[in-house]
Amino acid sequence: MSKKENKYPSLLVISINAWSDSNSVGNTISNQFGGWDKSKLSNLYLRNEEIDNDRCSVYFRICDKDVIKSLFTGKDLGVELQYKENKTQSKKPVNRKQSFFNLLVQIRPTFILILRELLWCFGFNKKDKLNDFLKKQNPEIIHIHCPHLIYGHRVLHYCKKVTNAKIVVFFGDELHGYKNFWPLYSIYQLILRHWIKKTIKISDVNYAVTKELCNYYSGIFGREFKLLYKGAIILPPIQKSHVKPYKMVYAGNLLYDRWRVLALISKAIESVSEEQDLFELHIYSATPLTKEMNQKLNTKNSTVKGAIPFNEVKRKLSDADIVLHVEAFNKSSIRLTKYSFSTKIVDIIESGSCVMGVGPSELASINFLKQSGSAIVANSFEDICTQLRKIINEEGLIYQNQLNMYNYAKNIFDLNFVRNKLYNDISEILHK
Repeated sequence: MSKKENKYPSLLVISINAWSDSNSVGNTISNQFGGWDKSKLSNLYLRNEEIDNDRCSVYFRICDKDVIKSLFTGKDLGVELQYKENKTQSKKPVNRKQSFFNLLVQIRPTFILILRELLWCFGFNKKDKLNDFLKKQNPEIIHIHCPHLIYGHRVLHYCKKVTNAKIVVFFGDELHGYKNFWPLYSIYQLILRHWIKKTIKISDVNYAVTKELCNYYSGIFGREFKLLYKGAIILPPIQKSHVKPYKMVYAGNLLYDRWRVLALISKAIESVSEEQDLFELHIYSATPLTKEMNQKLNTKNSTVKGAIPFNEVKRKLSDADIVLHVEAFNKSSIRLTKYSFSTKIVDIIESGSCVMGVGPSELASINFLKQSGSAIVANSFEDICTQLRKIINEEGLIYQNQLNMYNYAKNIFDLNFVRNKLYNDISEILHK
């Protein structure tokens, strides 16, 4: 944030999960608001999770359990919390019933979504503690990553009613379109679309993560959507020798059939390598492997290494010859990720390594990498093989792409630029 002004407005961040640097939403919020005055930041979150950062002066938690108790006993909702550095949340025992419930929440079958929404609809009543928290914090700004759950919108609108704060909304994904056409889930999506529209009506600034999503939403809602990326510290690349086998690294989840693309890359490596080991693919992911995934990803040319801490991920990306961003080619995955821009792309660019994107050209993330002219991009199995042969045959290609990406990205993703943009936009709406 700009240091020219010492006065930061009080800002409440509403999040579904506890604000955590270990998940993509929390990591992005920390990145974008990292220079904010800590005493002016507070967080209201809606899951039964422990606080694992000290970004805020105070936190307030309301979870499903609170809503159920309030519905059946009339107990007041929520609890105000302070971060404690010596917390040992990871050592808490987890009972089987709780594990099963958490599994259901992660899978999110439609009946669980509907049941949860009904509980929040009828149980979000006894709010004296929340009212006291909101009055004490008196936020001038409320910031939220547009929720994919309806009750998140309900909570936002209630907080707006109590505080009359200005609303800043960030869209990291396209949530308005239909993602699933099962009858019951279609009803859920229809209601969610209604609430997204209501949220945009009360917002003062709307951000989206890609130009494509900005244009798409502006056309639907008739409101301005500003482009906002996650920030990064972009440094000139270090020229280093690259010896065969070239190390390719993917770090991220294997959902939405991304694992199938990694399996294609492994197959392409085998196709171009002949009898010499020219590439090795290292995959770092917390996604549990099925038997088929294990068979296709753990091969002579590729290995799944499992999950590692974020700081270790950054080191692996920096040490790689080539870092990968992949998206699946099947129609259902394209529909889900068409307008998305993974924050991991920014982490990849920040690593300074050569970037390779593999996926359909109609996706915003793949299109961004292609238009940058600074990444190796492949849109099919044949493309992957062609690009791998280029890397083998064109000495200096890796470093040239690193240098091109530095020159392209240093202004777009500069961390100070991103934070100043947010600060200036917020200052503007407060002084209207």
